[in-house]
Amino acid sequence: MQLNLAEDCALKVDGNIFLNKVAVSEYLDNNQHLLEGINFIEHLDFHMKYGYNIDNNPIKIAYDSQGLVQRIIIKTRNYSNKRLMLNISYDGANYHGFQIQFEQKTIQGELSRLISTINNQDIIVQGASRTDAGVHAFNQVAHFDDASSISIEDWKKFLNYQLPKDIHVNRIEKMHPLFHSRYDVYKKEYIYKIKLGDYTPFLNKYTMHVEYLDFLRLDDQLKKIIGSHDFTSFSKGFKKDSVRYIYDAGYRIDNEILEIYISGNGFLRYMIRLIVNHVVNFATKKTNLDILDIIKEKSRKNTRDLAPANGLYLNKIIY
Repeated sequence: MQLNLAEDCALKVDGNIFLNKVAVSEYLDNNQHLLEGINFIEHLDFHMKYGYNIDNNPIKIAYDSQGLVQRIIIKTRNYSNKRLMLNISYDGANYHGFQIQFEQKTIQGELSRLISTINNQDIIVQGASRTDAGVHAFNQVAHFDDASSISIEDWKKFLNYQLPKDIHVNRIEKMHPLFHSRYDVYKKEYIYKIKLGDYTPFLNKYTMHVEYLDFLRLDDQLKKIIGSHDFTSFSKGFKKDSVRYIYDAGYRIDNEILEIYISGNGFLRYMIRLIVNHVVNFATKKTNLDILDIIKEKSRKNTRDLAPANGLYLNKIIY
C-alpha cells in the first residue's frame, strides 16, 4: 500500500515511535509487510481509517486537511479485542467534573468504579472531553477495554441500573482496538444556554440568566472567532500550543432560551466560558472591546471572568 506522507508525520508500532517523513518512510520500506493487504472497516465512517493488515494486526491512519498521512499506529501485540465505546449524557450539577479527582465525585470515577467491579481489575474509562465541575453533557463519548464476557446489551442495562440517575448511557458499541475516544476526535461542539427575560428559579442549575442582549452584537463577536486563532487570551494556565480551529459559532433561540454554539477541533481550559462571558458582555454593552483585539493581546487582562459552569453543555463529538 502506497501512502502520501506529510512532512511532519509520525508512526508508532507497539512501543517504537518514528517522527518526520524521512524516518517513517525508512522504517516502512524496511517493514513493508506492515502495510500489506490492509482491509479498512467501512462502517467506521470517521475522519481517520481503521483496519487490519495481512497479519490481522490492527492499524489506524489519520490524514490532514490536504489528504496527507499525519500519523500511523500499528499494534502487533498487547491489544484488546473488545474495546467498547460509550455514548453518555449527564447532569453535571452534582459532580466535580468528568476527570477522576482524589476524594471528589466525578463522572469518570463513577463509570470506572462500576466497570472495574465487573472486570475484577482496575479500569480507567477514557473520555473525549474533560468537562469542568458543574458542566453537563448530552453526548459525551468514552471507551474502555472489556475483559468480561458480558454482552453489549447487558452492559448497558447494568450500567443504567447501577449508575446515579443523573448519568445515563445512551449507546454502547464495540470498536476497533485502536479507537481512542479522546485522541481520535475530529470536532467537538459545545452549547451554552442562557435564559432571557424574567428570571426562572427552576432553570438556575442549567442556564445563565440575562434579561436582554443585542443579537447583532452577539453574532458579530461569535462569527469573528471562526477560523484559526491563538486563544491564549481565552484560556487558563500555560499551554505550549494555544492555537485552535473554530469550525462554526453562532446562536439560536427558542422560547426565551438562547443557545450559543461553538464547534472546533479542540478547546483550551475554560476557553468556552471565557468566550461566552465576553460575547455576552459585548452584547449587553458592558464592553466595546472587539474579540479579535483581545485575541491579538494574548493576555488575560480583559478576560478575567468566566461565564457560570451551569449553562455549558458538551453537545456532540465527531470522529
